[in-house]
Amino acid sequence: MMKADYNKPARLIAAYGLEEKKLSALSVFCDREGIRLRRVLPDEADRTVAELCSSYAEEYRSCSAPPDGECLIFAGFDRGELSAAVDGLRENGIKVPLKAIATPSNLGWPLSALLTELAREHEYMSGRGGAK
Repeated sequence: MMKADYNKPARLIAAYGLEEKKLSALSVFCDREGIRLRRVLPDEADRTVAELCSSYAEEYRSCSAPPDGECLIFAGFDRGELSAAVDGLRENGIKVPLKAIATPSNLGWPLSALLTELAREHEYMSGRGGAK
């Protein structure tokens, strides 16, 4: 019998900027894998990673200049679960170039700053023939 780990946070993917078809496919994937999905709206781009990955919604002020792009933020995943989820997304044709895992280092970052940094890193890695 497997014991539940009540101290482990629920797995969650916060999805920003996905078009409806891709978001729908991601929703089906998350339902099948027991992953909570949170759609992040453009006017939430000033919210922090911690706020976006929390289990509850709070009132927030609207972002005046939401950034472009697509991003997935993974929270509550261990290394193996993250690898399996990313592989599963790829196998299901759900391609999102910018991905991050919620860490103690980035929990206080606003989504807009995280997107800027992820885009910079993605461009650097893509230009050098790194991971795409």
